[in-house]
Amino acid sequence: MRGLASSCLLFVLLLTGGLAPRAAAAFAQTVQNVQLEFGQREATVVFVADSAIKRARALCDCTSLSFSANQLTAHVDVSGFTQDVRKELQATTADGITTRLAMDIRVPQAVRLSSRSLIWKLGEAPAMKELVLRIPPSSPVSAVTKADLSGEDFTYSTVTEKPGAIYRVNICPRHTQKRALNRLIIRTNSSDPRYASYIVYLSIQP
Repeated sequence: MRGLASSCLLFVLLLTGGLAPRAAAAFAQTVQNVQLEFGQREATVVFVADSAIKRARALCDCTSLSFSANQLTAHVDVSGFTQDVRKELQATTADGITTRLAMDIRVPQAVRLSSRSLIWKLGEAPAMKELVLRIPPSSPVSAVTKADLSGEDFTYSTVTEKPGAIYRVNICPRHTQKRALNRLIIRTNSSDPRYASYIVYLSIQP
């Protein structure tokens, strides 16, 4: 009977590839949401594992890492971020498990645009579309100063509905007979490059 039991155990090990696989080291969170404030230049994010961290590597140049025991700290240079972005890193714990971690960084919008792109159908009758710009009360921007068009396929006019709060841009294609892609650049009075301009894409396509 002992020989039969040993044979059965060996058969099970062969079927399963050996012993049961190790469970990955658990982190309290593998993805963290980071909400930035206006003007913020660096964000610090802490990840905690169930076992000691032995190695860590940032997957972008904007992040530097430090770790002690089971705590990993990421310092992220957010001074150049103008829109929401995900940044990732890897950490290897004492049990040899490597885990990919992520930071979803939310960038506040100093000017809220009703759309980032406006599309007209190829061959349809040219029609005006409206872009609405809103400046939230806490924004470092206090005025939209102008709008510039990069391209020659559209006309536009700006309307100040409420100074420092609401602006409207009326846009119409000069034609819809051929494909086109122009950029409307919204400029503000902010000296911070992150809030100084916003791009809206205008296109004619099938």
